[in-house]
Amino acid sequence: NGTLWACGENLYGKLGLGDTTDRKSPTQVSGTNWSSVSCGYDHTLSIKTDGTLWAWGNNDYGQLGLGDIIDRNTPTQVGTDTNWSSVSGGEEYTLAIKTNGTLWAWGDNVYGKLGLGDTTSRNTPTQVAGTNWSSVSCGDDHTLSKRVDGTLWAWGENIFGKLGLGDTTDRWTPTQVAGTNWSSVS
Repeated sequence: NGTLWACGENLYGKLGLGDTTDRKSPTQVSGTNWSSVSCGYDHTLSIKTDGTLWAWGNNDYGQLGLGDIIDRNTPTQVGTDTNWSSVSGGEEYTLAIKTNGTLWAWGDNVYGKLGLGDTTSRNTPTQVAGTNWSSVSCGDDHTLSKRVDGTLWAWGENIFGKLGLGDTTDRWTPTQVAGTNWSSVS
């Protein structure tokens, strides 16, 4: 029915309930027409059926995409765009895809995990190079994304070879992982 519910630890107001009180059972978040949700480390993101993107919780690195570093304890709209299709929260950063296949990144950028070619943090959505992105998944300090053509791309911290590129060198931009026809990423 489009309702959104939250429970658990509420540090920084990451449950979106207007306070920082922990909840031991599901409690409804205000608003309706929610279509998807993603939890980051201490922040939460959700897309409504009208294509708007909303964020709340910890914002120390601008991971809410609101142009500042102020925490929010209720859902706050990210910009005015109405064409967001998917979103993924990671450790103090966020990536999201628009319906036109463009990929956008913001928040902490240690190890180049935003894929923007540097290690400078951003507090508003900034477009990642390339088009036809179909899915994205943020990890601890690395990101994986799939394109419509079935190719898989990785960037960020590469300790232990977690990018799947055959080495342990960090990448600051999307780098293609061997193989094709990837169906999902997590």
